[in-house]
Amino acid sequence: MPNDPRPTVYAGKGGPQLQRVAQALEVPVEAFFGVAAFKSDAADATELLRLWQAIRDPENRQGLLLAARGFVQREADARLAAE
Repeated sequence: MPNDPRPTVYAGKGGPQLQRVAQALEVPVEAFFGVAAFKSDAADATELLRLWQAIRDPENRQGLLLAARGFVQREADARLAAE
């Protein structure tokens, strides 16, 4: 859309690292800037990354990873059981 300001509004924001994260998550960079029109898992992923950065204790980080791996394994087991 030629009148859409979003491409210029976010141009250059975040730098190459944020662009790589956005690319890895398959979301536009705008997702990290609270664009109301874009609401998906990107907002949750952003929050999760912020929370991760706030955890300073390595044991707590390992605990979070262990919990996340457990969630993934339970979901995988449930999918296999459903087949």
